[in-house]
Amino acid sequence: MPLRLHLLGTPLFTRDDQPLELNAAKAVALLALLALARAPQTREQLTGYLWAESTADAARKNLRNTLWTIRKALGDDFLDAEADRLALAADVWVDATAIADFKFQMSDVTDSSKIETLKSIIALYRGPLLDGFSLADAPEFELWLTGERERLSQMYLRALSHLVEGYRERQQWREMLDAAGRALAEDNLQEPMYRARMDAHARLGERAEAFREYEALRTILERELGVAPLPETEALREQIVRGQLELLPTSTGSKAGTMPQRTAPARTPFIGRERELASLNSELEKSRGGARVALLAGEVGIGKTRLWQEWLAALPDGAKRVVLQAHCLEATQALPFTPVVELFREPAGGRHLSVRESGVPPLWLAEVARVIPELSGGAPALPPPAPLQADEERRRLFEGFARCLLALNAQPLIVFIDDVHWIDSASLDWLAFILDRLREQPLLLVLAYRPADAPAVLVQRIAQWARAGALQRIAVDHFSEEESAALISALGGDAGLAERAQSQAGGNPYFLIELAQAPDRELPLALTELLRARIARLSALARQVLQAAAILDSDFDVSALAQTSGRSESETLDALDELVQAADLIERDAHYGFAHPLIASVVRDDLSGARRAFLHRRAAAALESSQVSGSSAGRIAAHYAQGGEHARAAQFFETAAAQALAIAAPLEAVRFYEQALAHEPAALRRTGLGNALLRLGDLPAARANFLLAYDEFMAANDLHHAAQLSLSVAETFLAAEHFEEGRAWMERSLAHSDVDADPASHALAHLLLGSGRLEGGLSIAEAEPHLVEAIRIAVDHQLPLLEARARFTLGNVYAEQGDLAHARSEYELSIALADAARDDFQAILSTNNAAYHALLDHDLAAAHRHIDAALARAEARALRIPLQYLFSTRGELALAEEQFDEAEQWFARALSEAQRNGNEAHVANTLANQGMLARARGDLDEALVLLNRARTEASRLPVPHLQAQSALRLAELYGQRGERMAADESLRQAEALVANGERRRLKEWAQQLRLMLT
Repeated sequence: MPLRLHLLGTPLFTRDDQPLELNAAKAVALLALLALARAPQTREQLTGYLWAESTADAARKNLRNTLWTIRKALGDDFLDAEADRLALAADVWVDATAIADFKFQMSDVTDSSKIETLKSIIALYRGPLLDGFSLADAPEFELWLTGERERLSQMYLRALSHLVEGYRERQQWREMLDAAGRALAEDNLQEPMYRARMDAHARLGERAEAFREYEALRTILERELGVAPLPETEALREQIVRGQLELLPTSTGSKAGTMPQRTAPARTPFIGRERELASLNSELEKSRGGARVALLAGEVGIGKTRLWQEWLAALPDGAKRVVLQAHCLEATQALPFTPVVELFREPAGGRHLSVRESGVPPLWLAEVARVIPELSGGAPALPPPAPLQADEERRRLFEGFARCLLALNAQPLIVFIDDVHWIDSASLDWLAFILDRLREQPLLLVLAYRPADAPAVLVQRIAQWARAGALQRIAVDHFSEEESAALISALGGDAGLAERAQSQAGGNPYFLIELAQAPDRELPLALTELLRARIARLSALARQVLQAAAILDSDFDVSALAQTSGRSESETLDALDELVQAADLIERDAHYGFAHPLIASVVRDDLSGARRAFLHRRAAAALESSQVSGSSAGRIAAHYAQGGEHARAAQFFETAAAQALAIAAPLEAVRFYEQALAHEPAALRRTGLGNALLRLGDLPAARANFLLAYDEFMAANDLHHAAQLSLSVAETFLAAEHFEEGRAWMERSLAHSDVDADPASHALAHLLLGSGRLEGGLSIAEAEPHLVEAIRIAVDHQLPLLEARARFTLGNVYAEQGDLAHARSEYELSIALADAARDDFQAILSTNNAAYHALLDHDLAAAHRHIDAALARAEARALRIPLQYLFSTRGELALAEEQFDEAEQWFARALSEAQRNGNEAHVANTLANQGMLARARGDLDEALVLLNRARTEASRLPVPHLQAQSALRLAELYGQRGERMAADESLRQAEALVANGERRRLKEWAQQLRLMLT
């Protein structure tokens, strides 16, 4: 499958639907240049964009290195090179060129196939070209990138405009809403798209939403441009107000003029809310003794309306119960009595007023008819209202409505008004009148509102009702993690989606539902629009501080926020008061965070690339100036990286990597070093990456990085660092038990170094030469002097870690000589020294050997104590290289205790780790252990197969003592099977291997077998 480059939005590179990792900034930039070039580019053209200030030779070298980086990540087939010109290979797919090459005519809007093709092209646009990407040291590239971003954005907007007109032509109003909304997400000043959404909402009968679109447009035009909406927009609003737009079908598949079959939308599951439901039930019971107010308080999307609906549906049937419902709109809050009129136009209220037997005297019906004129058509001739002073006229109108409620004769009467934060003042005054007028009647007034949006007059009314004891505030809280998970599960989402959605939504049910139904990692449009409208209501100061908060993202204090936003501390505090009051931010112990991470996402997405980078640089500087310790280095580095400050980013990523290694977190260290190298390559950073990879257990990758760094140091004639790198390369070979290669690199290190100038390197070289001779099967007499010299240098120069490693190897020497007491003593010293040096890796290896040799010494309690401690430490520190040895030792201990099933599991894990590390010697050793397990179980045939495999593996290695062990084990097995000739042959092979050696344990083993066979 060909390579696919997704350059729109955050860069993504895939092959066979699998992501490919390419982090180097210049490599990504080079790919973008080649992808969007209209012709093959010369090398001079490309270096001019990316390395304009370098010399010609340096620029060409940088280009070659960058091309090598791309080939390593993406493969060799991405490029066509002819003479001095470069181009992407013809079969490389690029999303940006797919959009740029697409042709569409307005005449195509009636062609279904072309509409579908248009939709597929639009779906490719995940965001601006290389969103969030910048190269501060390549101004020519930045200019090119800005122009290409604008060009592709305009193409995307034109495509959406065509799609909107296509949906308008086909009367697909829901789809038209979505397309216009996507256009506004890209450019929120497009007035035609606001009109399209107003039109679509109105034709779907959603007048309130249409008015909200108008208000959002009016607000943003005033804030950004200082202008009013165009006349055609005002004309459309007037049509909507007067109800002059025809309501049309919403089906996507019906022909014009045919009304499709309507189906109710699927209802989302109702989760939790037991406390809130119980409170409503309690208030209903109290209302039987007099009027009560139940105030449902919560932020947008928290589920106040749904709570009401579920509570109402669960009420038992009541012949005399009457329920009236209304809701307030932002667009109509200046129109008096809007929700009151809606209450009495409800079927439950209106049918009692439009008949002659309503029981309401004509005098009071006439008052109500001023506001609801249609009443006069169903009632007897009503007397004209008497001319009165304004206050008296208002009181009579209030009384008229009260009489109408009394005429319902409800037991009880339940009135629900939604979104009361948008209630008009006349309706609010009427509610106060009703609560007093009907205070002894069975009335429950349920009001839902958002405290952050409540005007002062409503807050005062609520306080008055609370003081009078007539109000119960019911806070509708965020979902707990368990409730969020239950909702996501009910919607068909998995645990991974639940965790992501909960972290983004902060327990808001509406946010959770939208996230669960959106494509993976994509922010739902409806949710984005809702949050944008919420943000638009903030003051300019609060919005500016909120932008800084979104860049800081989490856990920031006033100082960091002030420095990032560029506002004074006093201004920042004022803005924080507003943001906390609006429930956008929350305060925790003098630090702040977002109430919903989605708010931060929307704010960041709406920032231009240049402003986002600017704020990231400020945030980095603010965190750098305020950090008490180095613990925030990774966070600072990320801000510098996104701000285009690559050198500073690399510096702090390197610091973060060192911190990660210091706390035994090698995986995190690897990631930080990789990011540091992506921003600014350097040989010392590559050395650090190699060390982290070595700690993590990835020997091939560690060696590859050490070799690259070694070549760079040698090219710079830096023999000091070259000597250190030689030892690092040697370690990777020795860890895989490739002793010849290891010895060659150790000797190279000694040739490069001077003991007085670099005692650590000299001590390490002697250590590795000693361990190489021991493990490689050479003379123990040759190994011991090197180890003693390493210990001497380490003690003289206070190098505890090197002393720990040398004593560990010296313990192995004593063990091979059969001196278990001295071996165990050296291991204990090594553990103490490694702990003092805070080196978990060496401490684990030493503890493992202490456990193994305690087992050989028949001290099973000490063996258990040591191996359990080593396993726990390796798991806690995510260290993998020692696992192959730890699992093997644990298996041998289980075998000694005849726990055969347990031993089998440990040996299987040991074999897997040894194979993963390419440790052929330990593969052979583990196969031999499995053979010994089969023998202990009495399965001598399986034992023979496994031990022969172990001998075959050992025979490929230049390790005589390992070959001798395999031969001795086979000799024992053949003897048990009664195959004397085969046993004698294996024993003679072992005797030849140990004859001239100094491994006393193996010699004694061979002598015992010879006695048994004679």
